[in-house]
This record gives sequence, C-alpha cells and structure tokens, in this order.
Amino acid sequence: MNNNILGGLQIINTRNASGLVETRSLDHLLATKPYEMGTILSQIFGNYKGEEVNVLDAVTRGLGRVQKIEIDAFEYDWGVEMAFDESNPIVRAEWNGATVTSTDFAGLNNTTVNLYVKNPYYGVGAILSFDNRDIQVRVQSPGFQFGESSCYSVVMADGNPESYIPYKYLVPGKRVAREGSAYEEGSNDADILNYNNSVKLRNKITTSRMKYDITRSAATTKTIVEWIDPKSGKKSYFFTDKQKWTAWREWYRRLDNYNVYSRYNTRPDGTVKVFGTNGRPVHVGAGLFQQFSPANNRPYTRMTPSFIMDMLSDLSYNKLGKGERKFLALTGEMGMRNFSQMLETKAANFQLTDTVFVSGSGQNLTLGGQFTTWKLYNDIELTVAPFRWLDDPSLNRIMDPLTRRPASSQDMYFLDIGHRDGEANLRKIVKMGSENLVWHTGGSIAPDRNTIKDVNTLRSNGYDGYTVNFLTEGGIMLADASTCGVAKYNVI
Repeated sequence: MNNNILGGLQIINTRNASGLVETRSLDHLLATKPYEMGTILSQIFGNYKGEEVNVLDAVTRGLGRVQKIEIDAFEYDWGVEMAFDESNPIVRAEWNGATVTSTDFAGLNNTTVNLYVKNPYYGVGAILSFDNRDIQVRVQSPGFQFGESSCYSVVMADGNPESYIPYKYLVPGKRVAREGSAYEEGSNDADILNYNNSVKLRNKITTSRMKYDITRSAATTKTIVEWIDPKSGKKSYFFTDKQKWTAWREWYRRLDNYNVYSRYNTRPDGTVKVFGTNGRPVHVGAGLFQQFSPANNRPYTRMTPSFIMDMLSDLSYNKLGKGERKFLALTGEMGMRNFSQMLETKAANFQLTDTVFVSGSGQNLTLGGQFTTWKLYNDIELTVAPFRWLDDPSLNRIMDPLTRRPASSQDMYFLDIGHRDGEANLRKIVKMGSENLVWHTGGSIAPDRNTIKDVNTLRSNGYDGYTVNFLTEGGIMLADASTCGVAKYNVI
C-alpha cells in the first residue's frame, strides 16, 4: 500500500506500528511533529466521523432487522423447514524442511507451514487468508524476525487433512491478510493490534481476541498537537486517548469482518484438528457468507432490473409470504454505482424510498441516510447498503480490468431480513456474559495514567506499562439460508 496518503502535502511517510505502542511510535505516527501537523492530523481522523464501524450495528439502526440472542453454550442448533490491516507480501514458504515448490501440497495432513512475510502483523491465533479467501490458515506460534521478514508457523484453519495451500498462492510476492482470530477454551494467547423437508443446522461460537500494550512513557506523554475524539468530540493531548479509540475501532472492524468471512472447522465426526498453544481445540463457526445457499449463487456481467427481479423472485417463490419478502443487498462501491445507474435509467417506473429519514420542509427537503430501497412487485422490497469489506484491495486482490478495482466490489449478497413468527432470519449469537469483554493487566501504570509510587501497591507483573485485552465469544445465525443468495460479478 502506498503510504503517501496525503499526496504532495505529506511531509514525512508514516511507519506501520503493530502490537507494542512505544514512545518512539509517537514520532512514526506524526504525533510529536511541529504544531503545523495538527491540520493534517485533523483531516486524517476527521474522515472517520460518522463511519459505521460494524455492519450489523448499521443494519440494526437502519432497518431493525438483526436479533441478538444470548446462549450459555458454545454451539447452537436450529431447524429449517425447506420447500442454507492491510495485506502482507509473502517472501517465501517452507514445508517439510524445504522451500515450497509447484509439486508440493503444503499443509496437507494438518502439517505446519513456515510462512515468511514482510511485516510482523500477527499474534498467535490470527486467521489469515490468501488470494482465494476460502483458503485460510491459523497462526500457531509467535512470529520471529528472520532477516527482513517475519516467520510464522501456520496450519490449515479448517482442520481438514485433505486441505492444503496451492503453490500459486505461496509464490513470493503473493499476499496474505488477516480475516480474524480464533482460540480454544481457557486461552491465554491473543491476536495483536495493528494499526418442506426439515433439516437441522448447527454452528459454533468463535472466541476472538486482541490485545495492545502501552509503555508508561507513551501513556504519560502529551503530544504537541491537539487530537479530537471522532466519537465524543472531546479534545485531548494524550496519545493513549487516541489509542483507546483506535483499539476499539479496530476491534469492531475485525469482529465485523470475521463474523462474515469465518469458515467452519469442525469435522463431520465432530473433531477439530486445529489446536491452541495450551493444547485445547480452536473452534471456528461458519460466518455469514458461508451460510448462504450454494444453489443461489449466480454469475452476472451487467446489472439489470430483470436480473435482480428474477433473483429476488426465485428467493421468495413458494417460500416467503407477503410482508416477509424484505431483502438487504450488501455490495461494494461499484455495486452501489451500478445499482444507482440502473435506477436512473428506469426511474420513471420505480418507487424509491429512504429507510432512515427525510428532513426539512416545503421545497427544502433533504434525503438522508445511506440505504436506498426499491419496492418491486409481489410485495418484494430490496434495500441496498454499502459493505466496505468488498472494496478493500488488501483483502480482495482479484481486480476487474475495466474498473481497475476489486471485482468483489460488484458482488451482491442478498440477505432475507424478514421476520417470521416474530423471529428474525438474521440473528447475532453471543455467549452469555461474553460479548466485548475488556480488561487490563497493570504494570508500572494503569489505563488511568496513575503511576505507582507506593511499595504496598500490588500489580500483576513488572512490565513498565500496561496491557489491554479484548475478548468476544459470538457468531452469526442465518435461520433460513435458502432465501438468501449471491450475485457474483463475472470478471470479463
């Protein structure tokens, strides 16, 4: 990624910081540069104001279609009546003690692959994906520096002995990216912060973790420039205040991504072949997209009203009654553009509404919010919303030669967000009392910046700083996946 994010205005390039936040990181993050840098920093952080960090929260606030359920177990069953941080360049990969070649099946039989990447971005338990995002591995040990690269021991995250990493994804210069993290019961590891037939379905809760460290010197350092919290508007000069917001924002961002893209890893015999450092199995539940019905996956090259009407009609036909045919299409910026252009062409025949608000009075009306709804025939209602994960080139590296943007930006994921018998089709599942746990391990200082000057004060370790940990046990439930589908853009 090009670090020159401000074009000709940028005075000095930033350096990516991962894990430990030290005093020297302040310099690299421009926080202690001369006062004139304040304007530039305000522009950078100002871009985050009003941003929807979590897509499920956005759907809840905009449409009220997500139902949260707390359970006291690690797996959940339900019946369905059927009529389903920046990418990291690979330097090299080793398997069975040798560099991987085109004839190898790296990772076969749950064997370890040593993956050398350019940047030290990951902690134990991080889930990484390759150019094909269905191919995922779990980091099994802390990385170590080897020359100008970092080496991580990884295993296939799905635990399938027949799974392996094709050589074409391990060629130097190819990339990996973090999808999320997964841990065993009682784990001590954590990922690090970077900047008409009745069928029974079963899914599992995933334990996700993240942590960050701040030294005492960094925690008590006042920056030269003023920083304004994008959420509260509160002004601060302390680096740690900015770091707290950055950590929470990144935490929700990672949960958001992995709730959608995680891949189920329990074998048909009920076993899990991926283990954490304490020897316990690492359970990963199926993310939202894996729960979609494969039978409803359709390719397309041009978005037309007839294509969308046929798609939604098939998803509704003989399955959903009137009042239940409400769909949300998650798509990228290019998909939103295509949808808008399609509506402009046929605007005279469509009824457009906004699901958030219309403000003003008389002739001064403003259409607000980011959701656009199209009401079709047979009581079908489609709301289209931007889903930024489809636009991220670090995670979606197959490009459309026409737009020179990720091909996934034009994919459309149609979610049945209706309610039947008072129950939402899309549900957020969390383990009781285990959503967004956060705690700190104090050393010479605590998050309130109070240093220790009393010998009788007990702290957990001698670290000159403190560590903050995040943990969530949760997942996603798509009650009836047969009413959901995917329109995949076919790259020409």
